Amino acid sequence: MIFQRYRTWIRIVLIVYWSALFIGTHAPTVPSGVAEVSDKLLHYLAYGGLAFLLAMDQNARGPLTWRRRGQIFAVVAVYAALDELLQIPVGRTADIRDWVADILGALCGLGGHFLFGWGIRRIFGETPTQDG
Repeated sequence: MIFQRYRTWIRIVLIVYWSALFIGTHAPTVPSGVAEVSDKLLHYLAYGGLAFLLAMDQNARGPLTWRRRGQIFAVVAVYAALDELLQIPVGRTADIRDWVADILGALCGLGGHFLFGWGIRRIFGETPTQDG
C-alpha cells in the first residue's frame, strides 16, 4: 500500500506525537489557553490522533487486519488508563470520564483511519490484500 513508502516518516510523527501527548498530560499545570477548551474534547482528539497514527504505523508495515485494529484499541485503552493514573503524582486528578473520552476518541481514530485507507485505495486504485 502507499503508506509503506512513508513508514519512516509515519513512525517519526508517531513518536513525536506520543511524546508530546505524554508530556502534555503530565504537566503539573494546564496552560491558560487550553483551560478554555473542553477537557473531554481534548482527550477525545488527542487519543483519536494517537490511535490514527498507531494504525498508520502498522498499516505502513503491511495490511491492517481487524484483529490488529483491536490490538491497537486495547493498547490505547490501557495506555489511557495508565496515563490517567500517572497524573496523580504530578498533582492532577485521574478521571474516569477522561478515560471514556480517550477510548471514544481511539475508536473514532481507528474508524477515521479505516475511512482514510478506503479513500486512498479508491484514489490510487489499490485493492487491499486483507480486510483493510
